[in-house]
Amino acid sequence: MRNKWALYTGGYKFHIKLWLAFYLYSLTVGLLVQFVILPIIFPSAHWKDGLMVGGDWVQFHTEGVEIAKRVQQEGWSAWTLRHPISGQAMSGIAGLFYALTGIHKPWVLLPFNAFLHASAGLILYILLRLLDISKKTALIFTIPFIIFPTSLTWVSQIHKDGLYILGMYLTFLSLALAFSNEVKKNVISILAGVLGAFVFFTVGRGYALKIVYYFYTLFLLISLLTATINLVWRRKESFLKYGKTTFVFFVIFVTYGLLQPQTQTQEQTQEQTQEQTQEQPQPQTQEQARWYWNPYIPDKIENLFYTLAVWRNEIWAQYLSGRPGAIDEDIKFRSVGDFIEYTPRALTVGFFSPFPRFWFSQGSTTGGTIARYITPFEAIYLWLAWLLLPIALWFHRKKLWFWFVFLMCLGFVWLHVVAEPNVGPIVRKRYGYVMLLSAVSYSTATELWRKRKGKE
Repeated sequence: MRNKWALYTGGYKFHIKLWLAFYLYSLTVGLLVQFVILPIIFPSAHWKDGLMVGGDWVQFHTEGVEIAKRVQQEGWSAWTLRHPISGQAMSGIAGLFYALTGIHKPWVLLPFNAFLHASAGLILYILLRLLDISKKTALIFTIPFIIFPTSLTWVSQIHKDGLYILGMYLTFLSLALAFSNEVKKNVISILAGVLGAFVFFTVGRGYALKIVYYFYTLFLLISLLTATINLVWRRKESFLKYGKTTFVFFVIFVTYGLLQPQTQTQEQTQEQTQEQTQEQPQPQTQEQARWYWNPYIPDKIENLFYTLAVWRNEIWAQYLSGRPGAIDEDIKFRSVGDFIEYTPRALTVGFFSPFPRFWFSQGSTTGGTIARYITPFEAIYLWLAWLLLPIALWFHRKKLWFWFVFLMCLGFVWLHVVAEPNVGPIVRKRYGYVMLLSAVSYSTATELWRKRKGKE
């Protein structure tokens, strides 16, 4: 019987054809949005040049034009990945394309957007195949990821979610391949995936780097423990398998550790704040009211929660609160315990929003209103998938890499709900995670049904 892990290294012709199909679809729909749907069908939602009203893409485009003009006047030494004022990397990418082509229009980025989306779709298909999903079923349930309207945000506009999703899917693929029986043959693919994910995270959403690093730390410990248990029980074959996986995770852990951006100054500032808070028990200070430090949690871990609480309690509340789509904005976090207590609600919001009260209602912009008439159908698709998810988890319970992927999906969905209490950002940023889990749920249930009916 053909080794299932050979599916990754084999079938290149089909993978190329599939990628081209995804690419051409993404490019075509991007052109339709910019040249037909927005300016002709929904002109009230059209800012100009094929961009929707009221999105970050307007800022990325404007700053990109600014960078491109500077390059044309001063030379390529003036190009910078991040805009000097906003610090946005997408502005630098837009400026790069504008400067290279000499065309200061958003449509020149559509081939780049299509590349990111098509690549992520192909990786999702491969992940389903590595779960023993048949070729046809895997393809059917990869298609929703490619075509669902939420994806138009990064397919037809200028946004970083395409980079972010591709980076995360490369991470998932590296996790899966680390457990293959042919680690040596896949080592280049694993490291390429890890480095590619690092680049996409750096440009897309930098905070994902540190979080993924901590996940790899956890996975390294789990794989090491598993290898040790198999050694004690004298299961030579399993020990060698998990021993190789442990070595791969160790290499990834070291690589990510060396490449991590330095945040020592920020952490030292937070530690100083913690010390000042603990030294002043009477009377209660403003710092104490903002955060209650737990002496039993390592400072490095609690600093992450503290930073997240500052963003949620102060920065979001001051600059971004009160927008349409707000949810649970009144909830504040003062300790790690508050985050733990909110976790069930966060996962409910992350996996089941938008709730019916947001359906078919008025948004802050015409584009937002259009989205509220479309996303309910995506929500129903996901709700049905969650009914099947327990079956998929049980069926794949022996695949440790899938549990790692599932854990990361839960963690990042939780993060986005906690950090940004607004349905719009939540629906957009959770997309890669929920579409993967829903694809696994539907495809696994379909395979079980086919086998029960005697269809192979």
